Amino acid sequence: MTGTIVIGNHNTVNNLNITAESGSTLTVHGGPLPDPVRRPSISQLPRATAEPLIGRARDVHVLQEAVRARQLVQVWGESGVGKSALLRHLACTTARGPEGTAYIEAGGRSADDIAQAIFDISFDAPNYKPSREVLKEHLKTLRLRIYLDDVGLDENELRRLVDMAEHSTFVFTARQRSAVEGVHAIQLAGLTAPAAAELVAALLSRELRPDEAPVVAALRDAVDGNPLRLRRIALSAATGKGLPGIADLPGLLPALLNKLQPQERDLLYLLGSLSGAELAHRHLDDLLGRRDTGALADGLVRHGLLLATETGYSCPPDVAECVLKSRRTEFPADRLCRAFTAWVEARDTTPDDVAAHYQALDVAVLRAERSGHARLGAALARAASPKLALSRQFDAWGSLLGVGWAAAKSAGDKAGEEFFLREARARKRAIGRITQAAVLGIEAGVLMHELVALHAHMAGGQIAATMSAGTQAIPAAIPGAVQAPVTPVLTHGPAATSVGTAHAHAATSVGAGHAHAAHVARPVIDMSSASAPSHAATHAAHASATAAQGPPPIDLSGSAVHSHPATTSAAGTSHPALTAGGAASAKGGVSALALACTIGVAAVLGVGAMAYMNDQPSPSPTVAADPIGTPGPIDDTSASADPVCASVLPDLSSESGTFNTDSALASSAIDSYNTAMASYNSGSTSTPPDDSMFLTETGTVVSDLEAFETTLQEATAQAQDSSVSSDLADMLTATRDIKSQYESFGGDQGSSQIDTTSQVSDLNSAWSSLQTDCGA
Repeated sequence: MTGTIVIGNHNTVNNLNITAESGSTLTVHGGPLPDPVRRPSISQLPRATAEPLIGRARDVHVLQEAVRARQLVQVWGESGVGKSALLRHLACTTARGPEGTAYIEAGGRSADDIAQAIFDISFDAPNYKPSREVLKEHLKTLRLRIYLDDVGLDENELRRLVDMAEHSTFVFTARQRSAVEGVHAIQLAGLTAPAAAELVAALLSRELRPDEAPVVAALRDAVDGNPLRLRRIALSAATGKGLPGIADLPGLLPALLNKLQPQERDLLYLLGSLSGAELAHRHLDDLLGRRDTGALADGLVRHGLLLATETGYSCPPDVAECVLKSRRTEFPADRLCRAFTAWVEARDTTPDDVAAHYQALDVAVLRAERSGHARLGAALARAASPKLALSRQFDAWGSLLGVGWAAAKSAGDKAGEEFFLREARARKRAIGRITQAAVLGIEAGVLMHELVALHAHMAGGQIAATMSAGTQAIPAAIPGAVQAPVTPVLTHGPAATSVGTAHAHAATSVGAGHAHAAHVARPVIDMSSASAPSHAATHAAHASATAAQGPPPIDLSGSAVHSHPATTSAAGTSHPALTAGGAASAKGGVSALALACTIGVAAVLGVGAMAYMNDQPSPSPTVAADPIGTPGPIDDTSASADPVCASVLPDLSSESGTFNTDSALASSAIDSYNTAMASYNSGSTSTPPDDSMFLTETGTVVSDLEAFETTLQEATAQAQDSSVSSDLADMLTATRDIKSQYESFGGDQGSSQIDTTSQVSDLNSAWSSLQTDCGA
């Protein structure tokens, strides 16, 4: 799979050249900017269903009236109450918008991916992904009626999406009532008693007997008229001795599953193992070795045991839990990966097909990593990456890169790790300022499996992740000399447990005839809101101090203390050798990069690993000991705040996120260099490793700090309030000092040390003061 996507606007336009083997590259666009042409007929409707919509005539009328009068209408209610069925019916039967209708299944999608989907439906612009600003310019010209099913966006993201298409009408479903101002929220209740009786009779294909009517009415009250549960009641009557009693309801689901045919239970077992992700009937056929799974699935949908979507089928959480509990295992992850890889690589599988099922791919890769098949998971992610990129659903692509990186890391696949990190870098540079996240979205999308233990039922929430770059020692390399294997010498102090505080790690390297010690502490620049609850998420491996031939240490992972490389000589030769201090990875496939997660229904604007969870307790948000943690753009400032606040706060948040990402990539480059150097020292390879990537990534970090410095300079010049001006000046001084110390790596070799701990502390303090003075 190869292809090119044009990305950007009139000021910044790039080509993203995608290849399956060598990865994506970004080049300056050499031709004119694509000119999107609005389609003459904008229409994307849901598939028609054979079953009529029972008992919802009044709800349809209320919604139609609301849609005519409002721009933003929500249908909310509990799982299984019929929100999706009502929205599909409404999309198919209500008058089109002035310029057309677009129905989109939004479950698991970010605001940017939804906006791109609306653009693709409305405009003929192949292989074009506009920047966020240009995308808004196109979408605001539309006057559509847009239906979004299963929206999981937070308030800010939903408002931003609506503002992008400000002249269109949105109708969306969600489980919880939206608190966004201007939303006309309509709660969908269960069916009335007559409607419940009609539904049960339709499912039984006969009229209810006189003795059954009061039983159905009582059962309807017991389940609050929930259509999904009423369907199961009807199935019980069709396969058993009659309608169940109210006392039978708690055990109804297990009893129903026991009465199913083996092939039906196998189908539920497969879908129940995918944490709420959906599969098309083609996948079901391939994985189960049958050709009738579509008919089987439709029958299970009719009786409330599966859910049907536009692109396939998914398993309700309670059914999945019951099935997996009875099987005491999950569908084999290796079979999932092999089948999905073959499907992804098939010529008739389009990028849009892959995007529609990316959640299933994510789950398969994650499960493969956890079950000892990490290499298969990494291969699947690598195969799917180019097609997912060409779908222009870049947040979904970022999620896959994240789980792919984690799998490659767990498998010890260094080439795979580098591939996913290169893809993440290309993606980040392609979308530029599009990624302003609520917390820093990591471009490599790194997942730490301790923090991403997927619940059995995934659906609406997302994980926004922050990465703390851990490193390992880079042993000495002495070409031409016979050496004993070099053992990294790392001694770790306590990990940082609160933002803005750095705790020291000690790294000791003892060479022939000299000793050197460096205290390594990780700076944490806290660009997150002060109110966000957090606790440390860190891990480190400990190694005892061991004699090893090597020069003074260096840490490019964002640690507060760095040492410049020195030269170690042996047998008349010399070679610069580097040692990186910091958090080393634990054995057993645990990532060397720590991950901080915020789990809930908030959308991820930055790209990272995204898990879609349902029906599980909300864990406490976790923040890692990380160089910089950033919030999303801060839109609200007090009326009396300095006007510069409106632009400088989101700009600084975004740029600090870029610094964090690039410093993490530099740390990964160190990790790869470490491994290659260890192989060279042990004699496994005969060629010293190339340090060009290491130096390039470090140069990028300096460039990020220069951009941060420029923003601060411009804001300081524009500031009107003396307090704001003072805050910006303090941040500028600290930033220049940090940049100066990073730049010292390019000077003369020696044993000089770089300690940014105090500058980081000053930067945090000034940032906090700036937020206060800006009224944020």
